[in-house]
Amino acid sequence: MKKMLILVGVILALLFGWYGLKKVAFFWYMSHFTLPPVTIASSQAKAEKWQDYLPSVGSLTAINGVDVAPEVSGIVKDIRFSADQLVRKGDALVILDTSVEQAELKSNLAKLKLAQINQERNQKLFQRNAISQSVLDTTLAELQQAEAAVEVVQAHISQKTITAAFDGKVGIRLVDIGEYISPGKPMVTLQALNPLFVNFSLPEQYVSHLYLQQPIDVNTNGGKPIRGFISGINAKVDQTTRNILVQATIPNPTLALYPGMFAVIKVWLPAKKNVITLPQTAIAYSLHGDYVFVIKSEKSSKKTPSLLKAYRQYVTVGEQRNNKVAILKGVTADDSVVTAGQLKLQNGTRVLINNAVELSPP
Repeated sequence: MKKMLILVGVILALLFGWYGLKKVAFFWYMSHFTLPPVTIASSQAKAEKWQDYLPSVGSLTAINGVDVAPEVSGIVKDIRFSADQLVRKGDALVILDTSVEQAELKSNLAKLKLAQINQERNQKLFQRNAISQSVLDTTLAELQQAEAAVEVVQAHISQKTITAAFDGKVGIRLVDIGEYISPGKPMVTLQALNPLFVNFSLPEQYVSHLYLQQPIDVNTNGGKPIRGFISGINAKVDQTTRNILVQATIPNPTLALYPGMFAVIKVWLPAKKNVITLPQTAIAYSLHGDYVFVIKSEKSSKKTPSLLKAYRQYVTVGEQRNNKVAILKGVTADDSVVTAGQLKLQNGTRVLINNAVELSPP
C-alpha cells in the first residue's frame, strides 16, 4: 500500500511538472514572439519653395461674341450655315427675301438712266447757249437724286444679306426658312473662341499685387491648368462688393473651351515661400486629426541589427498642389514617412520598405 501511494505521488508530480513546464515554455515563447514586418512604401519629406498665388473664380467670355440679328425686317429665304460651324468674316449666314427691293432697284435704275440722258442733252444745249444755267443745275440735281435713290435700294438689299462680323463659330439657328423676322431678332450666336477672355474679381486689398501680363492658371474641368496672362484691370473698385474686376486672356487652340464656362483661377505672385511637402497619399485622416506614419530606425543592442518601425505622428496640413501636401507642423525635412500600406499599421509596427511594389493607399 505504501509503494502504491509513492507511485501515485510520483506520477502526479510528473504530470504537474510537465504541465508547469509547458506553461513556462508558452509564456517564454509569447514574450519573445514578434510579428513579421509589414511591407510598405515610403517617401521622404522635402523642403520646397512654393510660389504664392491669389485664388479666385470667374467665367470665360469671348473676345468677340454677338447674337446675329437683322437690321431690317423680312422673310427668311436661305440659311447658309449649320450648327457648330466655323465661319469667316464676311461669310453670308442668312438671306432675306429681296424681290420687292429688286423691282424697286430696276425702277430706280431706269430713272437714273433717264436722268443721265437728260443731263448729257442739257449739257450740250447749255454749251450752245440754248438753255440757262438754272435749267442745267436742275437736271444735275435730278441726276444726283436718281443716283442716291439707287444707292438707297442697294443698301436695303445689302442689309438683307446677314454676314459674319468676324471669324468664329456659330451656334444653333433660331429661325426657319419662310419665317418673318423683325429687326433685332436673334438668329444665331457667333462667338470667337480663340483666344478667350476670363473675367474674375479679387478683393480690393490685392490691387497693389496686380499688373498687366501677370501669369495666371485657369482650370475649367479639373484637368490640366491653362496658362494665361492678365490683359486688363478695371479702373474702379465695385462699391458694393469691394472687389475689383480683372480680365485675362487664355489660348484655346483646340476650341474645347466655350464662353460662359466656370473657371477656377490662380493669380501667381512673385513671392515664394518655404514649405515641407509630402505625397498626398501619406496623409491619413481621422476624427482626432490628420496623421502620418513616420519611419524610425531602432536598435535594441549592439549585437542585433537595426529595426524599422512606424510611429503615428499627427500633422497640420496646408494647401495641396499636384498631388503634394504642404505640412505646416509635425514633420521636418528628410523625415521618412509611409505612403502606402497604412491600413495594416499600428503605433510601433515593424515595417519593411519596398517601393518597387505598388500598394494600396490609405
